[in-house]
Amino acid sequence: MKFGIVPREWGDFYEESVEQCILAKKVGFDSIWVEEHHGNELYLPSPITALAGLSQHVRGMEVGTAVAVLPLYHPVRFASDGAILDILSGGKFIAGVAVGYRENDFKIFGVDLAERAGRMNESLEIISRLWQGEKLDFAGKYFKLTNFKLEPQPITKPRPPIWVGGWVDQAIERAARWDLWFPGPVGTITYVTQGLEKYKAYLSKYGKEFRGFALMRETHVADSDEIAFKNIEEPIKHMYGEDYSKSTHPLLGRKELTIQEWAEDRFIAGSPSSVIEQVDKLKKLGVIHLVLRISLRKLPHKKVMESIRLFGEKVIPYFRD
Repeated sequence: MKFGIVPREWGDFYEESVEQCILAKKVGFDSIWVEEHHGNELYLPSPITALAGLSQHVRGMEVGTAVAVLPLYHPVRFASDGAILDILSGGKFIAGVAVGYRENDFKIFGVDLAERAGRMNESLEIISRLWQGEKLDFAGKYFKLTNFKLEPQPITKPRPPIWVGGWVDQAIERAARWDLWFPGPVGTITYVTQGLEKYKAYLSKYGKEFRGFALMRETHVADSDEIAFKNIEEPIKHMYGEDYSKSTHPLLGRKELTIQEWAEDRFIAGSPSSVIEQVDKLKKLGVIHLVLRISLRKLPHKKVMESIRLFGEKVIPYFRD
């Protein structure tokens, strides 16, 4: 089982983000991830650019987009930037992608939200074929290429992994067609389990075997359960009560829940021993790469660093043995 973190990625983030990534590498984490939204103070707009910088501080760690909103990109641009990041990271790039859901992201780029699935499917085909060195002729509804070959090529062979996020049936089937299902942090474990059964069925449809899946979770570790839940009270209010509940998220949009309801069956939080129990349940479910959204909004850098340290020193060793 591998472990990654989403470091601080909002506001004047860079110095603290670098410190969090360096500590994560020191205490045994495997990967660094950056999300994407636009015109939103909580997220970065350019995950590949951010990862290109962060990768130079944590050589040897995997770096991934969690997730890039692929319909907002021309596929040649994403393939080009992804190839450069793969080279800069020493062949450690993982392309986490999804169709997106925030209408404002699409308005900014002049992309029709109704076209996102079609654009996503064409882009995935183009990117995959370009990364595998094909000189490509492509005539789709949204993109057209003539005798184009990507240079330089990524160093990962046959190509960087493509992990697909999303909760609806179409997204889960798309994940089965590519490399791995990568659901985000907001679905309850009950909902993840339901999606997992669909994922396994789609894998069977495409003649593939289930080999696990990746998962993001909101995570905080402290010396005790009481301290941990006290620490995340304000972040929960901010992230879920002020952001997700006012968004068009397919699971959380327009919902008004209590702090306990937001956290129940969703977050990984508590003392190291409690967190081990929670992570062990996810491992038994089939999670092979757990990405921790550990730099919770409104949580001071010092507490984020302590959470990273405790998870690395007290939790990761349990799953390495």
